Amino acid sequence: MQQYFCDSPVKVGEDYILNQDHAHHAEVVRLDHEKVRLVYDGIGFFGECMKEKGNYIVHVTAPDPRINEPAVKITLAPALIRREKFELVLQKAAELGVSRIVPFESSRCVVHAKKEKGERQLSRWQDIVKEAAEQCKRNQIPVVEEICSLKDLGEFKSEVNCAPYENAYGTSRFLSDAVDGRKSITIVIGPEGGFSEEEIKQLQQMGFEAVTLGSRILRAETASLYAAAVCSEVCERKQK
Repeated sequence: MQQYFCDSPVKVGEDYILNQDHAHHAEVVRLDHEKVRLVYDGIGFFGECMKEKGNYIVHVTAPDPRINEPAVKITLAPALIRREKFELVLQKAAELGVSRIVPFESSRCVVHAKKEKGERQLSRWQDIVKEAAEQCKRNQIPVVEEICSLKDLGEFKSEVNCAPYENAYGTSRFLSDAVDGRKSITIVIGPEGGFSEEEIKQLQQMGFEAVTLGSRILRAETASLYAAAVCSEVCERKQK
């Protein structure tokens, strides 16, 4: 079943006309007299989609009471890494229930922010998380913030704030223990080269706890997805 996030109100018993982008997608996947899910302002609706006079129209038949969101707000702050890997992190983080993504630049990043690409890049990133959220039937689209520096991460703190660190194994808590029972979580993930000792100290001074993801050294993109998955599993297990 296809899902579309709507830009105007949806009402049971009325027709909703898909916008140009959604209509193009409906044309590609050949939607005609098929059930779809629409979401407006976090609320889902079911309807039947059909093509009439060049438009794709959804006859809205019933509300969908399901809220496919974790009860805990998860903020993932991944350092900039190579484009393909970073876009994979965006896509999978959206699928795993992350609420907000805060890209940042640190001393060991091999990729650096370019002002001339900023607006276009951010728009592409937002499209990626929107498509991922539609694919996995979420009720909300994750927010992708503008790229910031490590020192600015304090602006995005939550109830519990963690920075997985490769040298924390054996001396620090596991991430799952740190986030258990919390209502909001911020996780900071370093770049390919990891955090420097100075950066970890800086994060700790800002109120981020150094935690471990285990004894193995994970790639940056793996660490982001591992951390998001751990938080999602812990949070959704508590919901049941």
